[in-house]
Amino acid sequence: MDSKHSALNTRKQQATPRGVGVMCQWYAEKAENATIWDLEGNQFIDFAGGIAVLNTGHRHPKIIAAVTEQLTKFTHTAYQVVPYESYVSLAERINQRAPIDGPAKTSFFSTGAEAVENAVKIARSYTRRHGIVTFGNGFHGRSFMTMAMTGKT
Repeated sequence: MDSKHSALNTRKQQATPRGVGVMCQWYAEKAENATIWDLEGNQFIDFAGGIAVLNTGHRHPKIIAAVTEQLTKFTHTAYQVVPYESYVSLAERINQRAPIDGPAKTSFFSTGAEAVENAVKIARSYTRRHGIVTFGNGFHGRSFMTMAMTGKT
């Protein structure tokens, strides 16, 4: 590991807990589409895509334009406190594409763990059953419920 990465790694070890696992020993400086550059200018193909959340790659022009436009309106309101039209509009678009018969409803969450926990709550409410089935060595998140479902350390 070179000096830039080594110095930053020393800072990381002092500033962040060991419990946050990190796969790479190099640090990203910039990214474009499926390529990430490290602090030394080395290029890597990004096969992780932010753990599968970057379906359009890094810095897609349409995403940058949409984020820029949104930031001219407001940054964040917490929909559960102050709702906004684009939340409802996106939910409607997703509902139209849902591959089910009958009406659909959509809710958005900040993390996978939050989505999994809400899916469990919805399933329990609908079935009136409390038990759930999970698979060993599957990762479901870092909340108490999803850690219990994960089945690995």
